Amino acid sequence: MIVAISILSTGQVYAQVAGATLTGTVKDASGGIIPNAQVAIRDVATAVTRTVSAGGAGLYTAPNLLPGIYEVRVTAAGFSTAVQKGVTLTVGLSRCLISPCRLGR
Repeated sequence: MIVAISILSTGQVYAQVAGATLTGTVKDASGGIIPNAQVAIRDVATAVTRTVSAGGAGLYTAPNLLPGIYEVRVTAAGFSTAVQKGVTLTVGLSRCLISPCRLGR
């Protein structure tokens, strides 16, 4: 019944946003793109980790993250691990990070 009423309604409908989106680009120290890096996004409060892959252009996105404070860890073959702590996400926020990685371990 609710679905039928919603479909027939002529008023505006607003989506309810429950999470945040984290996007970013993985680059080396000179600004060059690092393709296919792994990005681990860990909620500090719950220790729940979501891992996404940066594509061939070094871009990644992680939608629908719960509000909170996160640690972002980027790994790529031939590069040291880059870690960014204290990344705060709030409801409806779309945040972009540029993660620089250095050669070596």
